[in-house]
Amino acid sequence: MNTYFIEKKEDFIGRQEEKKRLNEITAQAGAKIIIVYGRRRVGKTELLEQTFRERNLLKFEGQEQLHPPEQMQFVMQQLAGYAQEPLLEKVKISSWVDVLQYIAERTAQGKWTIYFEEVQWLANYEPHFISALKYMWDNFFRHNAQLIIILCGSSPSFMINEVIKSRALYNRSQYELPLKEFNLIETQAMLSNHSQREILDAYLTIGGMPEYLLRLKNKTSVYLKLCNESFLPGAFFSREFEKIFTSSLAKNKHYKKIVAFLSKYKYSTRDKIREHLKLKSGGGLTALLQDLEVCGFIEKYTPYNLADNSLLARYCINDAYLQFYFKFIQPVEKRITNGDFTSNPLHALNMTNYQKWLGFAFERFCRKYQRIFAKILGFSGINYRVGTYFSKQSDKGEPGFQIDLIFDRDDHVLTICEIKYLQTKVTGKIIEEFNKKLELFPNKNNKTLQRVLITNSSADNTLLRRAYFDRIIDLTDIFSIENWSI
Repeated sequence: MNTYFIEKKEDFIGRQEEKKRLNEITAQAGAKIIIVYGRRRVGKTELLEQTFRERNLLKFEGQEQLHPPEQMQFVMQQLAGYAQEPLLEKVKISSWVDVLQYIAERTAQGKWTIYFEEVQWLANYEPHFISALKYMWDNFFRHNAQLIIILCGSSPSFMINEVIKSRALYNRSQYELPLKEFNLIETQAMLSNHSQREILDAYLTIGGMPEYLLRLKNKTSVYLKLCNESFLPGAFFSREFEKIFTSSLAKNKHYKKIVAFLSKYKYSTRDKIREHLKLKSGGGLTALLQDLEVCGFIEKYTPYNLADNSLLARYCINDAYLQFYFKFIQPVEKRITNGDFTSNPLHALNMTNYQKWLGFAFERFCRKYQRIFAKILGFSGINYRVGTYFSKQSDKGEPGFQIDLIFDRDDHVLTICEIKYLQTKVTGKIIEEFNKKLELFPNKNNKTLQRVLITNSSADNTLLRRAYFDRIIDLTDIFSIENWSI
């Protein structure tokens, strides 16, 4: 029987920990089910194909918008090609059990890997495929001790709620591998021809999706390449938005509405989101928000000193590309289609506005990777609570303010971070701004304050001479491989 051939990719970057984990699972005795999930473009297929290329691999891929009978027939068509049995395409099938039975008969012995790609489409977001797999696993597949079944999907919410948490597959030699975007060091390896500042800008703009980063991988500037891939007719980043939701979430109109609503604000509360959607209390908003969080599209964050269910919890878009799309691509979509920027796509992206936006993106980056900054500062081994601090204007006329990042440490220290993304050096003016925040900040337990500046730039001589900050973290620290090896 033929197998799915994958050529070895010599320039495969990153995923060392994930490959190690998959190899460890493979080495264990007995048949196995491996469940892999992650957002579209995160590199699931590349990782799995490169890891399992030397085994007998059969890959069956779900197709967008096909009904269950059509999905089954397409799998049978693929099996007919592998088995070199054309008559399999003509076999009448009525259920997934029938389809899986034909596959099981041809993989009953030997070192086989059966790889189901885009499971949410194969299953049509319903439980029938998983239920059929459970039956076939119990009665057929598990009897081949060298067999591996891979269930891979671009809808994290479906993979978690309908596959991993499914009673059908519970405790059936099941292994889970969530795949996240590249970190900054892996991004640096992919964009090795660029400076640290450009690599950070790329990461802040489109995140660590390997497919996205490939679009910027050449010797031209990130800014120029980004504009070419965003503002020309049919450009990759201008078309990606619709595909994200098709792959990652079932057809529920509220998902897009929530993300579009959050795109208009730096953050919003749960009540404001419910009001926008016109949902009643208990109208399923919790599930919608959790699904978007699981996919990595939005982030829920609360003041460091309050519980996660606090009414002061805030939501914002967490996905870098979505932030960029709503801010700079969506407003000019018609002009992109009309070719208004064909002669010079740089005219579509105002540099001043873009750099200001990067400042907010840098704040999100620092919150997301707070553990890296804890390691840089030397207290990662100490228990701490971390988050932002924000207050509203008080009745006494005190202004509202936000502290970007706070670590409330068990060693009786509050590490308070000011985050600055600048094109020039940080000057002494920042001291006055930061002092005002500290004067209003309620240090109720009278903890020692550690003042930290996190910046993409550097400090000028005035600021350095005043030695106001206990530590200044710059790109040299942020790009240290040692700091990311946690």
